[in-house]
Amino acid sequence: MPVPVDDLTNNDPFPVKPDTNEYEVLSFLVAHHKYGFTPSEIAARTDLSEASASKAMARLFEDRLVERAETIYYIDPHRADELKQRLVSLDSAVQLFEKAPDDAYAKQGWEQEVSSIDRGERTEPTSEHSKTAEERAQALIADIQDRRAEE
Repeated sequence: MPVPVDDLTNNDPFPVKPDTNEYEVLSFLVAHHKYGFTPSEIAARTDLSEASASKAMARLFEDRLVERAETIYYIDPHRADELKQRLVSLDSAVQLFEKAPDDAYAKQGWEQEVSSIDRGERTEPTSEHSKTAEERAQALIADIQDRRAEE
């Protein structure tokens, strides 16, 4: 019997949030994806304590975002680009909400101040797909503002 593709795909949200120890560790491992590190090595290269790095790495392993060989944690080389894109997307979402004015109509063109996901450069929409994404972002911002107004 055929199985619907939706039943086979994992729709769980990305388990890493910005400004967390997991984000810090995953960012480090993705940036250095050609090497494996112990928790103490991660702690020595980041602002985390060894205990925090160890807990974060264990959670990332449980979430199947990193691999482990004994006490060495590393990124599967086949997933490095995917994980990098997810982290870039998180950074872009944070930047979008930090740059968005409380009143989206206060300053026309504010969205041009937000860096492109690809290179951190300002870009103009160049395709119908980009315009659609921009329209969706504006609708999302309008929805957030409506919710704030109701509160």
